[in-house]
Amino acid sequence: MFLDARHVRPTSLRGFSLVELMVVIAIMAVLSAVVLARYKSFNSTILLRNLAYEIALSTREAQMLGISVQAAPAASNPFAHAYGVHFTPGTSYTLFRDLDDDNQYDTGEDVSVYRIGQGNSITSVCAGTNCAFVSLDVLFRRPEPDALFYVNGSPLSTSSVLIQAGSQDGNMRAVRIYPTGQIAVE
Repeated sequence: MFLDARHVRPTSLRGFSLVELMVVIAIMAVLSAVVLARYKSFNSTILLRNLAYEIALSTREAQMLGISVQAAPAASNPFAHAYGVHFTPGTSYTLFRDLDDDNQYDTGEDVSVYRIGQGNSITSVCAGTNCAFVSLDVLFRRPEPDALFYVNGSPLSTSSVLIQAGSQDGNMRAVRIYPTGQIAVE
């Protein structure tokens, strides 16, 4: 018995077997599970990095306002007031104009209040190795772009301050501010 060429199936028309399809589906399921498991961690890391850059940009905004010629309303010398950022551990920080020139943030001096969400927060404010500060005010006074550091209105002499931000899963980012006015995200 000879097979007629019309009854033989060409190999190029054959499909996948059920086993091959099941293996491909299993591989795709494993890859999807790994990606979804890492998504939350990835998202948290990105949000924390964005927070650190937002803190740095807010500080840069205070510096820009502090050395510019923007007038404060109803002031005897409207260009003499410093601008600064008030940091406390928690879920907000404040950009302010120091209207009473006491080198610290007081209620009513707000320019902008920044709320921190997504489970992130400012975890600590450090100067050198001391991270026991309850609050810190970073001020910029015209015409110098230098940063001035104050704790409760008293000057703080240090080589830099560090604002540490953290997420719920333990990731940390930091913003370092130098007395020269430089700001770095670490």
